[in-house]
Amino acid sequence: MEPTIEQKIRTYRRHFHITPELAWLEYSTATFIADELMALGFEVKRAQELMDTKNLMGLPDKAANDLAYEKAVATYGVKKVESFAHNCTAVAGIFDCGEGPCVALRFDMDALPISESDETNHLPYQKGFISKNEGVMHSCGHDAHMAIGLGLAHCLSENKESLRGRIILLFQPAEEGVRGADPIVNSGFLKSVDYLLAAHLWSNIPLGKIVCSQNGTMATDKLDITFYGKSAHAGICPEEGNNAILAAANTILELNEIQFKGQDLRRVNVGCIEGGTARNIIADNASLKVELRAKSQAVENELLSELEQIVKHSALKQSCTYKIEKVGAASAAKGDDSLAHLIEEEARQMNCFDELVLSDCVNRGSEDFTSLMSDVQSRGAKACFIGIGASLPEKKLQHHTPTFDINEDAMFLASELFFRMIQRLNRRH
Repeated sequence: MEPTIEQKIRTYRRHFHITPELAWLEYSTATFIADELMALGFEVKRAQELMDTKNLMGLPDKAANDLAYEKAVATYGVKKVESFAHNCTAVAGIFDCGEGPCVALRFDMDALPISESDETNHLPYQKGFISKNEGVMHSCGHDAHMAIGLGLAHCLSENKESLRGRIILLFQPAEEGVRGADPIVNSGFLKSVDYLLAAHLWSNIPLGKIVCSQNGTMATDKLDITFYGKSAHAGICPEEGNNAILAAANTILELNEIQFKGQDLRRVNVGCIEGGTARNIIADNASLKVELRAKSQAVENELLSELEQIVKHSALKQSCTYKIEKVGAASAAKGDDSLAHLIEEEARQMNCFDELVLSDCVNRGSEDFTSLMSDVQSRGAKACFIGIGASLPEKKLQHHTPTFDINEDAMFLASELFFRMIQRLNRRH
């Protein structure tokens, strides 16, 4: 008997959960998705067909890249994998159904550098679909998001005769660290889109709740800052050195202060500091990994400008030089109210959601879907970012943790909602 679409979605999710890949290393994931889309009759676009690859941010080192690429080649063969080489891991399926609107849906692909729990009450461990890639885990639900996309692909393939317009299923790499959207924006791939949608499943929101337009997503910049000083003997002649660690330390203290300025929500965090070589040597290098976040793009721009001045001043005090490298970024964006109303109407008609929220401004961190939203909205298209509850009964699971999991029933609700929205938007034109 042919599996139902629900069964296929569950199987897809567990396949992706077993084989997670980090940002820009989604070689096996992208190849698998391309194969599935082709088998369902989609026109498939790969890599540089939908990415501007000139300035990819936050790339992995060569050793990690080569390992992931060769692993994919061993599984799928070089002919299938080579188009995704050099971190070009975006893939899209296009369904052309004639005259009508262009509706695009985005599904993120990458996992996180987290070792998955092997506790006996962790469902993926119980059911035998725990990650097989050591130190890597789908700990934010992207495995489920991709499964939703492929489940939707099956729905579309089975109902092509009833559809109109052009439908794009976009599978985006490198959402973690907000790196993957910009290359797609810069390529112009979405220039013909009339409607753009994405959904995020939330393990800390109850199953049955939907937020039709999440508007609390924050603008952000991810930065690597390096100070270059001059080494000297710390006991005999420290005055002959230029202390890069002191420049970094001053930067940390001053950055901590600027997030408390003004009334708007601002976040500044230094998540990592490295520097120096020995306790008796004036450090000639130090580096910081920093992120900025703000509720609006204007405030984010202010934060970035203040950071640049602080880094410059701190380096000058120690006679050091410095480099600021942006390794990720996402804009702030607001969903379109009219589109949110349509989502609410369709969700209500499904009779599966018992709590419907038209829109909210809850701070759920940052997400680079907002950059895609801002891009299409600047050309008159409409976009919304949907939040769907996916908590497990009696479990309070958080994202980006070793015990993360989702209620798989939420995947089926999301896939059906997307299909209904495509039909609804077809009827409007």
